Amino acid sequence: VEIFNFHPLAVEDCISDLSQPKVDDYEEYLFLVMHAVNLKSEIQFSTIELDTFLGRNYVVTFHKEPVKSVLQVRESVQKKPEVFMGHGADLLVHALLDHLVDNYTPVLDQYDERIDLLEEEMFNSPSKDYLALVMQVKRDIFHLRRIVGPQRDTVNFLTRNPTAFIKPKHMMYFRDVYDHLFRIYGIVEGFHEMITSILQVYFSHSSHKLNEVMKRMTVLATLTMPALIIASVYGMNFQHMPELGWRYGYTVSLVLMFVVSFVMLVWMKFKKWI
Repeated sequence: VEIFNFHPLAVEDCISDLSQPKVDDYEEYLFLVMHAVNLKSEIQFSTIELDTFLGRNYVVTFHKEPVKSVLQVRESVQKKPEVFMGHGADLLVHALLDHLVDNYTPVLDQYDERIDLLEEEMFNSPSKDYLALVMQVKRDIFHLRRIVGPQRDTVNFLTRNPTAFIKPKHMMYFRDVYDHLFRIYGIVEGFHEMITSILQVYFSHSSHKLNEVMKRMTVLATLTMPALIIASVYGMNFQHMPELGWRYGYTVSLVLMFVVSFVMLVWMKFKKWI
């Protein structure tokens, strides 16, 4: 910080790790905030903030966790230094952005597969945690939208506002990155619409199944209603009922009530009414 004389506000953005993608022109350098994808596992998605300072003859990056795109560019520079050295710091930043954007593609492919599986499972006996899985994917897609949109605008700013830090002949490379981000944002928007449609169809399907169960339960209640009415009117206290003098009649009645209720519960579960 002392060597490059970075502005305290830029340093604060690096430390806070809560910045949205953006670009700030500090006259002596450009300060870019981007987010690299970080897929820790198949069910856990997050991003890593990558802060970049672009000067006339230097590039400084700051990140609190390893970033795949930075490691890829570092490896490329070590293998072929002549490609980057002597051609301007802006090409090095382009390489960082290009790899950062390209690393979104495997994640998009994975979420495309997950959404397809959720669509298939919806009508084939979805699991008990199906809704939780759908909501998790929806949160991930919302996170992607919230990150990719501003990043697209950030790169678009670099391509439409000439600065002293990006050579005009290198603008086309940044426009290529913008095109990729524009395509990625369109894919994410499609994912958002698909997951919203899945939720709507799922709730509609669940409501339909509930209505079917309620219809069957209503039929059962209607069939048993006459017997309940007759029993309640007469009290089943007839003079010539052999069970009235049976020693175990009360116990057997309670057991019979429990067994019939349990059998009905098992039957309803078997029919997937509950």
